[in-house]
Amino acid sequence: MPAMLSSTRMFVCSECGAAQGQAGFCPSDGTPLVPIGDDTLLGAQIGPYRIARLLGIGGMGRVYKGVHPQIGSRVAIKVLSRECSDRPDLVERFFSEAKAVNVIRHENIVNVLDLATLPDGRPYIVMEYLDGAPLASVIEAAQTGMPLSIGGIARLASEVLDALGAAHGKGIIHRDLKPDNIFVTPSGRAKVLDFGIAKLVPELGGSATHTGSLLGTPQYMSPEQAAGKPVDARADLYAIGVILFECATLQKPFVADSLFALLRAHIEAQPPSPRALRPDLSPQLEQVILTALAKTPDQRFASAQAMNLALQHATQQLTAEQWTPITPGAPRSSSGGWVPTAPASWRTGERPQQRPQQGTTSIASGQQATPPARKGHGGVWIALVAALLLGGGVTAAVVAGKSGGAAANDAPFAAPIAAANEPVAQPPPVVHAQTPASPTPAQAPTQIAAPEPTPLAVAPAPVATTPNPNLVERHPIAPPSFDPKHVDVDKLIAWAIAEATRDVPDAKVTRVDADNVFPDGHADLTLPSFASSTGSIDVRFVSPSHMTRDPKLPRGVHGERVCEFRVSIEPSGGEVYATGGDCDDAAIPRPRCSATAVWKKALAIKRDLSDAVAELTYTANIVTHQIVWMFDVRDGTKSLFSEQFPDNC
Repeated sequence: MPAMLSSTRMFVCSECGAAQGQAGFCPSDGTPLVPIGDDTLLGAQIGPYRIARLLGIGGMGRVYKGVHPQIGSRVAIKVLSRECSDRPDLVERFFSEAKAVNVIRHENIVNVLDLATLPDGRPYIVMEYLDGAPLASVIEAAQTGMPLSIGGIARLASEVLDALGAAHGKGIIHRDLKPDNIFVTPSGRAKVLDFGIAKLVPELGGSATHTGSLLGTPQYMSPEQAAGKPVDARADLYAIGVILFECATLQKPFVADSLFALLRAHIEAQPPSPRALRPDLSPQLEQVILTALAKTPDQRFASAQAMNLALQHATQQLTAEQWTPITPGAPRSSSGGWVPTAPASWRTGERPQQRPQQGTTSIASGQQATPPARKGHGGVWIALVAALLLGGGVTAAVVAGKSGGAAANDAPFAAPIAAANEPVAQPPPVVHAQTPASPTPAQAPTQIAAPEPTPLAVAPAPVATTPNPNLVERHPIAPPSFDPKHVDVDKLIAWAIAEATRDVPDAKVTRVDADNVFPDGHADLTLPSFASSTGSIDVRFVSPSHMTRDPKLPRGVHGERVCEFRVSIEPSGGEVYATGGDCDDAAIPRPRCSATAVWKKALAIKRDLSDAVAELTYTANIVTHQIVWMFDVRDGTKSLFSEQFPDNC
């Protein structure tokens, strides 16, 4: 439990989190001490971490930098505000972020490490700490300097789309994508943040959003989101279209004097031509942006993968100088960064399968469909105006302030539109209520007309859709005598290792995760786990032989090696599949301690856990590189006991 520091005379080191009774310098690292003031969490202990400094403030709470006092590892800790903690719906939304991130488990999504509750009832999430800056800060800096490189924009967007594809594949929609929620690391990599209002499928604990409610950030909302209608994954693709437009032109496609007018623009106004604002933008890339910004979901890309492939095809012909990496600050060289050249994997590509749609180019066929006649939106606006007049029936997100060096921004706070400190624009001149079947045409504001869509240049040569067919093909796998209610964890891990080496002879273990493990070493995978409606046993591997670079490729080319794969077992069975990545995980020996032995270590410290189940993770500590077992017992979202034990049996 954190020991709160209430005295305003206390001081804290912003590097290590150590609290002192007087001003001066930290005795450990010489950092100037700063006053705690009214923030009693500064200098306090939350779990194993000391709170060193405030990283950012949002509508739902605060994000702090936490430091482990023994090993020095850094984390970002998001704490829900007292006001929001009293609202069950906001607490549920807060917890959904941790669940969503752990279900997806993607390298371009910030990791969630823990979730628990402070003694005063405020829940918090522990996340990985990221150096760098939000994309919003990068865009802001470019407005007073050089424009962002087109290739760099495409690469960042491609990584975000890859992360979205993984999320959508798990039934999770982000619903609040914006430059503040895309973090850019010093090497130029993208990390998607803040799944705090993500929509999860019901089996993952999600609940339906009521029609007439508006969650997200207005500048990046899809038309269906702005109208308070149900959304699907294509709402995220619309947000990516807005972000691409903003990165390329350093302007947002829709700007208005009031929130009402802004929502109206998203619903019915056509965006300006990106090429009119940035002439060096190719017609192909402009068409990708405009397709993503289509008013109806059916006119957008069918999936994140389809948009990603179209984006890659549209940028294959860029020159070397157009591939300058986008980084927070001056471009720098890094072993994990990009070199200024097109990724090798973009030089040929599979044709994205997208059905022909009205008013857009069919990427598969290259044929232009006839755009439909423009229709009015009277029915939509009657519903929106009625919701506004009811007061609080429709909610909108207040844009959170940027955090210069935070690991994650806080989720936006949903506030009634009627309470916003801005004038509400008058609706279009609709005199009589119309049914949706026969709406009255609305008078849309004048906008720069979009150009005729240009067919995308598609490379003819297809490539394989798996990350690397030479590593391992995705295939189902069935453990012998498998009873999901009573799995011998040690035997299943040994079996998974044997099966992995059968497929990839030089496979080496990098991590093991096991859910719902009892003190006797068996696991019941039919029970719900922290991240899913069932448990699983997941063994990760790396192939050293696949770490070797192609000598013909320049160093730093993203996706040049695929050497990681998994054996994953769930109640319905198992599968083996390659995971992609940059081969960063180090190989570790096979476990020496059994699941029972790890449990004995835990019971020696806390004896009242004998009737519990634990989550076990066998891995290398990223700071000390010691091989450890991470042991965690939870009661819902509250951690009852969490500890690391060395694998020294």
